[in-house]
Amino acid sequence: MKKVSEITRNVVQIAVLGIFLFATVPLFAAGLVKQSIDTTDAMATLENFDRGFYTPQVLHLKPSGGKAIEKPYGKLLHLRAEISEFSSNAWLSIDTTGGKRDTVRGVSQDLTEDALNVLQQTFDNIRDFGGHVIVRICYDPWYNGRSNVTPAHEWVLKHVEQLAPVFSKNTDVIVALEMGMHGAYGEMHSDTSITYERVAEAVNLMLRNTPPELKILTRTGNYSAKVLGFDNWGVDFHIDGEKFAEIAKAKGDTMYRVGMFNDGYLGTQYDYGTWGADCKTSICREEGVAWLEKYSINTPYGGEALTTASGYEVINTPEFLAYEGFRTHTSYLNIQWNNNLIDSWKKTPFKQKDFDYDPARVDSLSGFKYVNDHLGYRFVLRESWLSDTVGNDGILRAKLRIQNVGFGNLTRKMKVSLYVHGMTNIGPLDTIAALNINKPLEHVDFMKVYSRKIEIKGADTVMTFDGNNELSIEADVGCFSNWSGVRLDVELKVCSEKNPEDCIHFANKNPYVGNLESDAYIGSFLMGECERTGLPRVLPSSTEQKQNAPFVQRERNSVIVRDGEKRYKLNGAKAH
Repeated sequence: MKKVSEITRNVVQIAVLGIFLFATVPLFAAGLVKQSIDTTDAMATLENFDRGFYTPQVLHLKPSGGKAIEKPYGKLLHLRAEISEFSSNAWLSIDTTGGKRDTVRGVSQDLTEDALNVLQQTFDNIRDFGGHVIVRICYDPWYNGRSNVTPAHEWVLKHVEQLAPVFSKNTDVIVALEMGMHGAYGEMHSDTSITYERVAEAVNLMLRNTPPELKILTRTGNYSAKVLGFDNWGVDFHIDGEKFAEIAKAKGDTMYRVGMFNDGYLGTQYDYGTWGADCKTSICREEGVAWLEKYSINTPYGGEALTTASGYEVINTPEFLAYEGFRTHTSYLNIQWNNNLIDSWKKTPFKQKDFDYDPARVDSLSGFKYVNDHLGYRFVLRESWLSDTVGNDGILRAKLRIQNVGFGNLTRKMKVSLYVHGMTNIGPLDTIAALNINKPLEHVDFMKVYSRKIEIKGADTVMTFDGNNELSIEADVGCFSNWSGVRLDVELKVCSEKNPEDCIHFANKNPYVGNLESDAYIGSFLMGECERTGLPRVLPSSTEQKQNAPFVQRERNSVIVRDGEKRYKLNGAKAH
C-alpha cells in the first residue's frame, strides 16, 4: 500500500426536532459525561445481510408459474430468475423421442400472472426467512451460459414493464437489481441482438417504472454510461469534465441510482473486459473507479472475484481490496465463484493493519476474514458522551463518534431511534416496574455515516477522511418523578422502515450477556428530580401481557423480563 496520511473527520449534527450539518462544533460539549463502554471492534462477522458474500440460487419461471423458492440457500441471496420460456430464441431442451432431434424453444409472450405470482412468493419467502436479495433476470435457461437467447426487443420492453410492479413492491428486501435481460447469464454478452441503445432503453424503462430506492446495475461502465446519456464515453465520461457535469445536472438523483455489477472482478487489470484498454474509446479503470467512488456512494457494487488470467497483473488480493474497495464501495461478492480464489484468501494471512484488524494483534487473521467483514458498511461506536442527569425538561443530550470501517455505506433508508430502558421498585409494596422508551430520531440518516475516503495525489494514496462521523443528538425522553435517582440504559437502534426485526448489528460487543439486540449500547444516565410525572410500566394483567411487551413478572424468587416468547433475567441474560 502507498502512504496514507491527512486524516480528517466528517461531522454531522442531528437533533430530534431538526437536523443540520456543522463543520467545527467540538465533540466534547459541556455538561456531558464520557461513557465507560467498550469502543473496540469485536471483529465478529456481523449478521447484516444486505451486504457481504452472497449465495446464488436459480428460479425457473414458467407460463404455468413454476415453483417458488421455499428455502433460500442463504440470508443474502443472488436470485437468478430466468424467463427463458418467454423467449422464442431460448432453446430449452432437445426432444429425442422416436429418434428425433427437435429443439424445444420458449415462446415469446407476455409474462403470465402465475409466473409473476411465483416471483412474488419467492420474495415473500426471502422476507420471512429474514434475508435480502440481489436480483437478476435473464432468458438463459437455468443459467447455463447459452448465447443468443434474448427475444425480440419489443418483448424485452414488455417484460420490463410487467416485472417493474413486482420489484417496486419488494424494495424492502431487494438490495439491488442487476439488470440482466440480455445475453448469456444475463451478463449482456454472447448475443448478436445486444446493442448499447437497446440496453439503455430497457434500463431507462425500468428506472421510470420503479421507485427511486431501487438501485439498478448494468454489467459494465460503458452500458451504465449509455443509460445515463453518454455517447462518446471515452472522451466525455470523466467526472471532472464539462460534459459530465452537464449530464449529471440533467439526470439529478438518477446519477446516484444507476451503478454496475462486475462478474470479472479483479481477474485482470481490466476485470476481463469490464474496463477498457483504450481510454479514448472506452471507460478505463481509473475513470470508472472515480465514477463509482462519487456516484455509487450509496449504491451496491460487487459481483464475482476471479483468478488472474495468464500474463496479466495480479490485483485479486485482499490487500488490493483494502485500497480500491473503499473507492468503489464494494459491498457484495459471490461466495461460490471463483471458489479457488476464495479458498486462497482463506489460507492466506492478511498482511496489513487496518484499525482493529491488525495481524500483529490477531494471529489467525486471514484475507478472507478481512474481506468478509469489510464488504459494505461496518459501524463501530468509538466514543459516547451523554447527559449525566435528565431533568425536568426531559431532554437527553448525546454526542457520539461512529466510525464506518467498511468498504461501503448503507444503501437503504432506515429508521434510527434511542431505546431507553430500566427497572426499579415502586410503592410501599416494592412493585417491580420496567420503563421502556423508544424515541425516534426523525431525519437522522445513517446513509450519511460514511466510510473512509481515499484519493490519489501524485505517487501517494492519501486518506482524506478516516470514516469517523460525529453525531450530536437531543431527544425528549420525558421526566418521571417516581423514577428520580434511577439509572437508565440507552441504546442506539437502526432498523428497517418496514420490518422492525431487521436491524443493523454494530461491530462493538454488546455488554448485555445473551442479549439478542443488535443495538449499540451508548451508556446510561440518571433520572433527575422533575415536576411532571409519568406512569411507569408495572406488572400488567394477563390480558395486557399479550398486548404490551416487554413486561416484568416474578418467578419464584427471580424477576424475569418477557418480550414476546423471549425471556431475560435482569442482567440481560436469557432465561430458560
